[in-house]
Amino acid sequence: MLAVSILATAGRIAARIIPGAILTAKGFLWVLWCNVFILWVIIPSGGLVRLTASGLGCPDWPLCHGGVLPPTTEHPIIEYTNRALSGVVVVVAILVWLIALKAPTASRAVRALTLTAALMTIGQIPLGALTVLSGLNPVMVGSHFLLSMLALATGIMAVVFYRDSARGWSRTWDRRRAPFAGLGALALLAVVITGILVTASGPHAGAATVTDRLSNLQLTIWLHVRAVALLVVLMGVLAAWAWRERPRDPLVLRLMGVFLPLLIVQVAIGEYQFRHGLPWQVVAVHVPVAGLVWGTGLVTAWCIARPPTPTTHT
Repeated sequence: MLAVSILATAGRIAARIIPGAILTAKGFLWVLWCNVFILWVIIPSGGLVRLTASGLGCPDWPLCHGGVLPPTTEHPIIEYTNRALSGVVVVVAILVWLIALKAPTASRAVRALTLTAALMTIGQIPLGALTVLSGLNPVMVGSHFLLSMLALATGIMAVVFYRDSARGWSRTWDRRRAPFAGLGALALLAVVITGILVTASGPHAGAATVTDRLSNLQLTIWLHVRAVALLVVLMGVLAAWAWRERPRDPLVLRLMGVFLPLLIVQVAIGEYQFRHGLPWQVVAVHVPVAGLVWGTGLVTAWCIARPPTPTTHT
């Protein structure tokens, strides 16, 4: 009911303020990319809250120490800033969906994806409240992060679907490569989930007073390392195929050219932080890069599994 009420209110407001310029093909594409950017930004923002032990800087919700504004000390300001940014993410995601409803070039799939992203951001509101009120239960914190990653993936896929529609492309499953690309996507998801487990079992609980950890740190690291190794092998094979056979969609090679260096950098960061006791400053770099690896890897796997078929002349 909360999500329906928020969307309805936003719809009435946006109907009067959406300028015509952003309903054009280029304008709407810019809107979709802005949505992707803000969905990515909230990931390092939430990570910073945890890594600076500010997760209980505001121990109540939605207020902060009983007030509308936080006390002017480090932890409350960091936590409250993330809450404010989360509100911006929700508003932007809803506006993007409303713009998609009015944009004549937005397909039904794009509208559905932008709606899904908006609902996920709205879902972060009660989930964030439960995370704080549970005293930063590691399962709740991990779920909070995972939902952010899923929302980012949905926003990115909206861009891909819109790009295909603008070019008059439809996509069909490649029976030879889709299973392998699907395994690559599953390995990528496994890397994200095991990374969450490592964080939930490690020294960064989110607040100095929190001692509840999810599992054994060495065990979760063991799982994470093997998931990363599997991902490297699978995506390496897909990259070799793309280089050799030149896929119909030129975006695949460009994506691989971004994804592989990002993956190498991320592995190097992970190795460094493991060997140096997981310093929070290094983990703070690891988190946003994880969002970039996740997004580019997912789209790469999708474009390989479902190559385009031109349906109209552009």
